[in-house]
Amino acid sequence: MMIREYLAVHRGAWEVLKQNGFEAYFVGGCVRDALLDRAFTDIDIATDATSEQIKKIFKDTYDVGLKYGSIRVNHNGYFYDVTTYRIENGYSDSRHPDTLEHTGNLEKDLERRDFTVNAMAFAFDTGLIDLFNGTEDLANKIIRAVGKPEKRFEEDALRMMRAVRFACELGFDIEPRTKKGIMRNVESISLISKERIYSEFSRMLKGKFTEKITYLRDTNLGRSIHPDFRLLRYKNIPFQNDYILRLSYFLFKPEYAARILNLLKAENKTIKSVMHIMDKLSEGPYTTKYQVRKLISSIGIVDAKRVLLLGRSDLHVYNAILEAGDCTSLQDMQIDGDELIKAGVAQEGRQIRQILDELLEDVLNSPEHNYSNYLLGKAWEISSRNK
Repeated sequence: MMIREYLAVHRGAWEVLKQNGFEAYFVGGCVRDALLDRAFTDIDIATDATSEQIKKIFKDTYDVGLKYGSIRVNHNGYFYDVTTYRIENGYSDSRHPDTLEHTGNLEKDLERRDFTVNAMAFAFDTGLIDLFNGTEDLANKIIRAVGKPEKRFEEDALRMMRAVRFACELGFDIEPRTKKGIMRNVESISLISKERIYSEFSRMLKGKFTEKITYLRDTNLGRSIHPDFRLLRYKNIPFQNDYILRLSYFLFKPEYAARILNLLKAENKTIKSVMHIMDKLSEGPYTTKYQVRKLISSIGIVDAKRVLLLGRSDLHVYNAILEAGDCTSLQDMQIDGDELIKAGVAQEGRQIRQILDELLEDVLNSPEHNYSNYLLGKAWEISSRNK
C-alpha cells in the first residue's frame, strides 16, 4: 500500500491545518510504519502553527505535552499529537531540552530527531520529504542516527535504548557509527529514570526480532544499567509472543531477576509471576498428571504453562488436563466452606481452610473424586481425625 493511501484516513486533521493557512506534515513513526506497511497507533503532525493557534482551529484539544509545544487533538475519532516546528537547545539532564525555540523551518525540526527512519515527513500536497535518506535505511534495514551519533545520544541518553528497541521490533541492524556512538555514551544511561529504561527494555522483549537484544550486551549498554546484564541469556529467546515467558528465560536466575526487575521498577504483578516461575522451575520436572495439576494449582494455568515450556516439558499432559476439565483449584471443587458449615462439619475458619486444602490434595491426585457426596464424606473423615 502506498503511503498516501495508508494515511488517507487521517487526511481530515491535516486539511484543518492547511485550510487555515498553516503548513502540516505527518512525521516520525507513523511515516516510517506506513512505508513499512506496519500498523501504527501514534500519529504525529508537525506544523508552523503555534499551540494557541492549534487550539483555536481544532474543536477538541488537550494540553498534553504543551510545555514542549505539543497539543493532543481529537479529530473524527482519532487522536493526533500536533506539534509546532521547534529547535531544542541544551540537554543538561541528558533527556529533556533546557529550552525550546519555535522555528518556521521543517528541515530544522527534522534535524533534531533521533534516527533517519524517524526523520521523514509526508504531506498530501508535497509528498514524502526525506532529507536524511531514511527510505534508503528502511530498505537496507538500518538504524542510523541523524547527524553525529554522539550528539544525538548526549542530547537524550534514552535514544540508546530506543535504538536497540527499534532493532528488536523491526529486525534492523544498528549502523556501525551509531553503535560506536552508543558505546561511547553508555554511562549516561544512569541519568535516565528507571521506569523509562524498563519501558524500552520490555518492548525489546516484546519485539518480533528478539535476537537483536544482543546489542544490549555488545555495546555494554546493558552492563551500564546493571552488571548482571553481562550474564543473561541472549540467545534462543522463546519464539512464543509471551513477554513474561521471554523475560523469565532471559533473566533465568532468581537473583538476577530480583535485582534487575526491582531496580527497573517493574510492575509487582510481573515480578511476582517471574519469581513464581523460577521457583517452580527449580522444583521440576513435571511429568505426571498429579505433578502438573499440583503446579497449576499453585501458580495458575498461564504461569504453569510457562514453567513447562521453559523446562522443555511435553505439553501433552498439560493439554490433557485442561481438555478433561480436571479440578486444579478450590474454586473448581464441588464443595465449599459454606457447605461445610451448613453440614456441621466445621465452623471455625482455619479448620475449614485446612479441610478444603486436604480435599483439594485428594482431588489433585484423583480428579474423579470431585463430586459433592464423596467430598462431604471425606470432609467428615478429616474433621473426625483432627479432633
